[in-house]
Parts: sequence; structure tokens; C-alpha cells
Amino acid sequence: MRVSTSMIFTSGKQGIQDRQFDLYKTQNQLSTGRRVLTPADDPIAASEALKVEQSKGVTAQMLDNQNTALSSLTFLEGTLSSVNNELDAIFARASDAGNPTYSASDRGMLAAELKKRMQNLVSLANTQDGTGLYIFAGFKSTTQPFQSNVGATQPYALGGGTLVNYNGDAGQQSLLVSQSAEMAVSENGLDVFMRVKDASGNVVGRSVFDSLQNMIDILDPTSGVPYTAGAYNQAIGDLRSAISHVANVRATVGARQNALETLIEGSKDRDLQYTQRLSDLQDLNYTEALSRFANYKVQLEAAQTTFKEISQLSLFNIL
Repeated sequence: MRVSTSMIFTSGKQGIQDRQFDLYKTQNQLSTGRRVLTPADDPIAASEALKVEQSKGVTAQMLDNQNTALSSLTFLEGTLSSVNNELDAIFARASDAGNPTYSASDRGMLAAELKKRMQNLVSLANTQDGTGLYIFAGFKSTTQPFQSNVGATQPYALGGGTLVNYNGDAGQQSLLVSQSAEMAVSENGLDVFMRVKDASGNVVGRSVFDSLQNMIDILDPTSGVPYTAGAYNQAIGDLRSAISHVANVRATVGARQNALETLIEGSKDRDLQYTQRLSDLQDLNYTEALSRFANYKVQLEAAQTTFKEISQLSLFNIL
């Protein structure tokens, strides 16, 4: 076979270019830490990595939603805890009024304290979150949900005679916490404060505020409402129902918190698995790559040296 000078030159140049490309590619791998830089490097791994990245992205979005939902529920549960504590304190003071040795003046002092606790209770019902939205207003979160009803008269009950009007709605805000399920992250004031249910699940017909104000009027000698054992027992029973009702609402919020914590742990585990799988598919083995880089460097130097030597071979050099 006749080998021409042009063939020698072309072959040598091609060898040098191939090794230069190999070095360039390996250098990029070393600088990025990635084995698969383009789909052509490993089509199967690149295809699977794309699917894993999509699944990882969905998991990351769900994890973000879950953390947001947990934050909202934690704030809600904390507020309901404060409401429960306030009602417990109210019930304890109201129970003292049942002491037969208490005078009208003694009951009046208790009524004065309960009036201040009523203000605290209404303030808690109008709680706003960190963004200024009312947490007990349902979907009408920019509207203050509870305002005094100036036209209400004793005895206070749901309807036109309720002590405090509710201006929100019956909506429950929710977030998508998995690819197939939403979770409520709020409670509306209608269900928490207005429609109080007794131990049998029946609506008592008086809001939390109505029950407390009825007790205050019974104890306050200046209210014009006479103190009777029957009226007092009815009021103390209503307060007991209010405490139990709010505690039940709080329990449902706690159950959602527990469910979210389980979902979050599962999402974190899946995210870790996806990260590990992507590493297996894409990440570079530095030991192997450095060895390969050194080998390519030697090959390139050899190709350059031999090309130089061969290119200088000519009949004219020895004439």
C-alpha cells in the first residue's frame, strides 16, 4: 500500500485532534463533577436522569407545600390553644360564682374580670397571621370576621340577638400536599366560635361569646338580669360546651399536623433517594477521570512528537 505524505499529515492531525477533544471533554467533566454532560455521553443514563429530575421537582414542590401547610396549622393550633386557655380560665372563675356564700358584690367583681376576658377572646378570634390575613375569616381573609352587634339584647343567642356578628364565610383554605390530596390549613370562625356543639354534636344555639356574655350578665348586679340558680346552671353548661367544642376543633387541627409531619418525612426520604439516584447516574468518578486524563495527556504528547518526527521525513533532507 502506498502511503502518501498527505495521508501521513492527515492521520497525524486527526490523532492530535482526537486526543485534544478527549482531554477537553475530560477536563469539563472534572471541572463540573458530572460524568454525563450531554445525552450523547450516555443516552440511557441521560433519559433516566431526566425522569428522576422531574420526579424530584414534583417532590420538592410537594415538600414546599407541606411545610407551608404545617406552618399555617402550627400557627392556627397555637391560637386555638390560647382560646382554650382563656376559656378554661373563664370557666374556673365562673365556677367560683356558684359558691353559695358569694354575695352580689362578689359576683360583680367576677363579672368585671370576665368582661376583660371577653375582650381577649374577641381579640383572639380576630387574630391575623404574619401577612395580615384573618385566620378565622374563611375565604374572606382580608375582612375582620368578628364585630360587636350593637342591636343585640339579652339573652344572647344565634340569629339577630347574637352578641358578636360573624362577617367571614364558611370556607376552609387548603393546599395540595400530595399529588392526589389536599389538606385544609384553616378553620373558619363560624365553625369555631359561632356554631358551638354540645357533647352529643348538637348546636346549642349560642356562640362562645353569647355564652360568656350571658354568664357576665347573670353575675353583674348592674345588668338588670337577676341571678338565679337555673340561669347560672344554664350559663355554666354553655361554657362547658364551648370549651369542649373548641378542644374538638383543636384536636382535628392536631391530627392534620401529625399527618403532615408524616408526609414531610416521606417527602424528605424520597428527595434523598432521587438525589442519590441522580448522583449514581450523572456524577463523576474522580479517580477514574484523573487516570483517564493523564492517559489522554500522554497519548496527545506522543501523537504530537511522532507527528513532528514523521512530518520532517523527506527525501530532500538527505540529499
